[in-house]
Amino acid sequence: MKKFLILSFIFLFLATNCYSSNESVEEMFQIMEMDKQLNGGFEAMLPVIDQMANRFKLEVEEKEQLTNIYRAWFHEDIDRTIVMNKMKELYVNAFSEKEIQEITKFYQTPVGQKFLKQSPELMKLGAQIGMTEAQSKQTQLLNRLQPFLEKRGIK
Repeated sequence: MKKFLILSFIFLFLATNCYSSNESVEEMFQIMEMDKQLNGGFEAMLPVIDQMANRFKLEVEEKEQLTNIYRAWFHEDIDRTIVMNKMKELYVNAFSEKEIQEITKFYQTPVGQKFLKQSPELMKLGAQIGMTEAQSKQTQLLNRLQPFLEKRGIK
């Protein structure tokens, strides 16, 4: 019986130290201003709308309408609670309690705060770089896709 209790305590100790708690992740998300990070991630994807607008030959006003449709969808239809809870679960499973605490400490430093403030703009610029490169290599992609599409009778 003693061995069982000792093993149970050891397992409990290890389990609590291997995985982070929701509370720690919640604190980290607050410091990170994760809601703003989500907005930044969405804004980083807006160049896709520019690409769509160009493909559809939309006027400036029409492009603004299309952008507003996507913004309304993101801000009004996406359930932030669900997204945040699933993201917290990812972090709880990916990092130990100690790691979450260290990450949180970093984000509390001036460099960490600067990183958080710069991240949305950097993500947006990075997405634009990726889109520009992808557009410049569209011919190569189409050449690679052609045999696949032809084999399946897709035009």
